[in-house]
Amino acid sequence: MLSTPTHKTGHLSFKKNHRLLNSKNYKTVFDGVEYKQGGGYFTFLSRENQLSHSRLGIVVAKKHIPLAVNRNKIKRAIRESFRHHRAGTYNDSCGVNTHDCLMEQEKLKMFFDIVVLVKPKAHLLTNIELKKELEKQWLKLSKKQN
Repeated sequence: MLSTPTHKTGHLSFKKNHRLLNSKNYKTVFDGVEYKQGGGYFTFLSRENQLSHSRLGIVVAKKHIPLAVNRNKIKRAIRESFRHHRAGTYNDSCGVNTHDCLMEQEKLKMFFDIVVLVKPKAHLLTNIELKKELEKQWLKLSKKQN
């Protein structure tokens, strides 16, 4: 039995407008960092933008993580955690309804361009450790931004 393909829709999608797409976007963040936070595995740089949504950029150096499999695994995990963070599922201050979280964020009109720099040791993490580390970093960053 063939299943029908599902399209990513709703608040957990990662559409093109949620990405930093070119070097100009990245340069804007690097040149005007408002919030910087580091950990053992990632460095988060962010800057407020004038858009109606936050955007994500990921930098995984081949020099630090030579295998493409590991680089791609890390990038997938970062994108997934960004989707959940954006929807407010990691934020305890929002209720159960993630749509309410998005509406609350829209009321504040605070949206950010975020670049995640991956450090060399990140490929040593298991999937569960990677998820927990990213959750911790997103929470720290959101506290700084508020």
